[in-house]
Amino acid sequence: MRAVAVSVWIFINLVFVGMCGYIYLLWSQYWQYVERQQEHMAGLISSARVSGGGSGQVFYYYNHDSMSTTDPNLLSNSSRASTLPKHRSSDRANNRTSVGQKMIRRRNSQPRFPKLRGAGAGADESRCASDRASSRVLAHKSQLVVQLRRVLLEESSVFKARGEGNNPYNVQYAGPRGSYVGKNVQQLVCALRHKVGSMHTVGSQDEPFRSLGLGQLFPETPIFMDKYNTCAIVTNAGSLFGSGLGTFIDMHDMVLRFNHAPTTGYEADVGTKTTLRIVNSQVVSKPSFNFMTSPLYQNVILLAWDPSNYSSTLEEWYRQPDFDVFTPYFQHRKLHPKQAFYLLDPRSQWTLWDWIQSLIPVRIRKNPPSSGFLGLALMLPHCLHVDLFEYVPSIRLTKRCHYWDVAEDSSCTFGVWHPLAAEKLLALALNVASDQTVFSNGYVRVPGYDILQC
Repeated sequence: MRAVAVSVWIFINLVFVGMCGYIYLLWSQYWQYVERQQEHMAGLISSARVSGGGSGQVFYYYNHDSMSTTDPNLLSNSSRASTLPKHRSSDRANNRTSVGQKMIRRRNSQPRFPKLRGAGAGADESRCASDRASSRVLAHKSQLVVQLRRVLLEESSVFKARGEGNNPYNVQYAGPRGSYVGKNVQQLVCALRHKVGSMHTVGSQDEPFRSLGLGQLFPETPIFMDKYNTCAIVTNAGSLFGSGLGTFIDMHDMVLRFNHAPTTGYEADVGTKTTLRIVNSQVVSKPSFNFMTSPLYQNVILLAWDPSNYSSTLEEWYRQPDFDVFTPYFQHRKLHPKQAFYLLDPRSQWTLWDWIQSLIPVRIRKNPPSSGFLGLALMLPHCLHVDLFEYVPSIRLTKRCHYWDVAEDSSCTFGVWHPLAAEKLLALALNVASDQTVFSNGYVRVPGYDILQC
């Protein structure tokens, strides 16, 4: 009997392993099929392709010299805007973006007729140009989504194979791994408010700082005292170079920038206005960034962050930070007591990470969210809407890592440390702007908590 029981047990395990392997094989082949379909679509609009992506690449990397951008289009996607209250659903401007591009030849298109003169011919040409631009945007969106999903699957496979070797912050996540698919903008944004709420900063009464006599060095007032209609998050993406978005960015009531990203010399593309600058602990602690003396970090609100272990208390984080953020922070507070400078509570980072993982069906990187996603969660309670510039790459996507630097590294776009692929798929799900706005003009629009009445 024992031999029979062992045989049955082995047989059941083999069946289970075989089923898992078969499901994984079907899943992988499905995405390969989707990629082949998108590559076929790209072939139909081959003249929109500009070399530089390399053979076998899914993406087209566009040359900035071939593009000319003016003020962006602020019109929202009507299908997404329907989730908003009616008195909030319309945008406030109707600017347009013009994109210089080569003519796109499409197979199986309508027959060509002799060129007609007059108003009718002009209208036909305008419609053709609009169709070509729409086709280019659609192809880029499709390729981008496929690539982001492929990165997710590949990373998840690596994390599963390596186990705890990819868990430097000892993340022990016990929540669900669901899916954002099928959820509308209001459901996702309100779920974010319910799960994360407001991002917390360290205060004067938090331990161990109060007992150590350091509590008095933290600001007494909250990071935001007011509400804003329009807020801009300006990423460091290389695709901002040559975008011409500077004037529009400066029109926002509040503008957030990151780390040591400059504005001088790049005003036409990124603007000049800075309300808040989020800096990571490396920028604060490493002498090469000149944090204590550089004008980049003066006359603005500052928020520094440093990752802790997943379940660490503030005292454990203070004893063993990732980088020594505390020494320069307290020095800066003593030298500039009137400047608003805050420390992000690292537990808020992991609460946000939990929310991301709860909406992604596969394992994501067990590292904190990017500064861009931290900024989004920080601003949603205080802004009627938030525009994230080039967080989701537009058709200006290049291999260039930062708009002020010629160095190339595609991991800046798809992630090598933060769970960027998951974040960007969620940003698209949170977006209420049109595809033209996102992939041609270059920004995602996310409605704030108040406008959705969460």
